Amino acid sequence: MRGAKIIIMFLLISMSIALLILISFYFWASSGSVPDNDLAEIKVYANSPSPRLKNRFRVMTYNIGYFSGKFNMRPDKAELVFFQNNAARFDVLLKKVRPDFIGIQEIDFGSYRSYFINQLDHIAVHNGFNSGAMSINWDKKYVPFPYWPPSIHFRRILSGQAVLSRFGIEFNRRIVLPPIQNKPFYYRAFYLERLVQMTQMNIKGRRLLIMNVHLEAYESETREKQAEMVLSLYRSVKDLYPVLLVGDFNCVPPWASKKYGFEDEPEMDFRGGNIISRFLQEGSLKEAFLTSGHNYSEADTFTYPAHAPSRKLDYIFYDRRKIRCIKSEVLKIDSSDHLPLLMEFAFTTK
Repeated sequence: MRGAKIIIMFLLISMSIALLILISFYFWASSGSVPDNDLAEIKVYANSPSPRLKNRFRVMTYNIGYFSGKFNMRPDKAELVFFQNNAARFDVLLKKVRPDFIGIQEIDFGSYRSYFINQLDHIAVHNGFNSGAMSINWDKKYVPFPYWPPSIHFRRILSGQAVLSRFGIEFNRRIVLPPIQNKPFYYRAFYLERLVQMTQMNIKGRRLLIMNVHLEAYESETREKQAEMVLSLYRSVKDLYPVLLVGDFNCVPPWASKKYGFEDEPEMDFRGGNIISRFLQEGSLKEAFLTSGHNYSEADTFTYPAHAPSRKLDYIFYDRRKIRCIKSEVLKIDSSDHLPLLMEFAFTTK
């Protein structure tokens, strides 16, 4: 009898210790290490002066998927050379198309999964950008995903969104969008924040505001709320500056021939509802591929997945009162699971 009590006591103590360790790990792993005041930052790169003022500019939006190619968010761990090669291919593309501004989503600033490379610094330094603005949306000490085996866990994550510019950046605001609701508390504790990054450029005295967004992928109701907030923010600034609204909206447009039922992404909900329609119904907003003076087939606008594009998830909207779209195109590259968009534009007023 006494032996049974000792065994029970031992088991209770062991379970208590294990629970304490689990709780301690949960709070440690789900916490971040960057102070709130440093979650948005402007960086100046000395490698390139601002270019001479010109009449035409190029803007790109690209979800680089931390240069993980088609393996983004998949249960695989690629070697360092894989990420280096994907970054190098993007460098080649940038030197060819020479964008003046880039809105980037899913960029790592020092994460275990991408070998702690600051991808913003890499792109800026290797491609002659004058300045960059970073906005962190995922700062966790240990992310236990993909779930199995533990050897492929993301672990330390420092990731987010960024804007690169060949001109000076005056301010950079990081605005958190409504969070997901229909997931367990432990899922939400390790999940990223969805942002709209508002970055203002000074182009030889002319202002330009880029709104760089990355909307929710897994909950359409949350994505609807986030889109409404983005629209509200756009309305608050549209009369102050020329605005480019770019990013990964994670939903297909209203004219898509296929809106759901994509076999390769069964867990994701790409239905846009009327999200894109609401942006298009905003009187001053236009979408690059609808108004660039070219006849595009639907397939010409597909941006996802990069290896076999079948839907449009990425967009460039612009304020038609102050910006004129000259041409736009989807660029072909396999450095991410998305394809980049490029738009050439001019200002309509001085």
